[in-house]
Formats: sequence, structure tokens, C-alpha cells
Amino acid sequence: MTFWIGVLAGFLANVFAGVLLVIVYVVIQWFLAATDITIGYNWRFDGTMNDPRNMRPSFDIRNRSRSKIYFLANVAYLKDKRPVAPFDNKSVWGRELKPGSIEFVEAAPVAGLVSLAQGMEMEVHVRLQNGRMFWLKGTGPGQLRIGSFQRMAFWLRKKFETGAVPLE
Repeated sequence: MTFWIGVLAGFLANVFAGVLLVIVYVVIQWFLAATDITIGYNWRFDGTMNDPRNMRPSFDIRNRSRSKIYFLANVAYLKDKRPVAPFDNKSVWGRELKPGSIEFVEAAPVAGLVSLAQGMEMEVHVRLQNGRMFWLKGTGPGQLRIGSFQRMAFWLRKKFETGAVPLE
């Protein structure tokens, strides 16, 4: 009887170790996908500071993945998680973000945006064609909030990259 209990204990330990290894792998893959893209932006416009016209976001989008290509879909303008301007579905659609690239992308002028103060009150989000928008808020003027978990995840990714730890 003791022999079979030992065999069962060893079997269960190996199954548990295998499940734990798979869970760790899935978490690392999620972490990498969640922190692959970073977006910064500023507001560009025609005219003067007192009389801006054709206000539009100008993006600095970085694909930090070593192997994955992403495609941009649209730009959303939100305030308190609600749209404040029509989504821009055309100006960035299909732009390819190659692995390790930095793209400077200028979106179309935002309809209904007439002052810089209005632009500072909204958040600019970029969606990918795979539907992901979870952490793709642009960091720039108007970026009202950034979660501590998001901040920690990007800090950890930066530490791994500066330490030359290959994650892919």
C-alpha cells in the first residue's frame, strides 16, 4: 500500500508541476503582449495658440516586440470612458508596426475640437486590428490617469529589457 501511495504522490506532484509551468508560461505571454506597444502623443494644429485649427494627435508608437507585427485600426477620443469625438477609422487604418520599430503617425483632424483646453481634457486611445485597446492609451497631454498596475508592468518590462533578459 505504501508503494502505491508514493507512486500517486509522485504522479500528482509531476502533474502539479506541469500545470504550474503552463500557467507561468501563459502569464509571461500575456505580460509580453500587454506591454508590446507604447504610445505617446502631442497635439498638432494649424494656426496660432490662441486660434488653433485642424487639431490632430501626432503619435509616437513603439512596437517593442521582437517578432510580432501589429496593424493599427482606429483612434478613439474619450473622457471618463465615453466618446467625446467621432472615432477616426481612416487615417491610421492598416499602418503596420514592424517588430522593434518606432512609427511617427499623424491622425486626421478631430471633428468638434476647437481649443487646446478641450484636447487636454480628453484621452486618446489607439486600437489595433486584432481589437486590442486595453493599455493602448497614449501618454501625453490629456492623459488623465494611468493605473499603478499598468505603471508597474511597463516598469518591469523596461527593467527586463535594460538587463538584456530575453523574454521572447
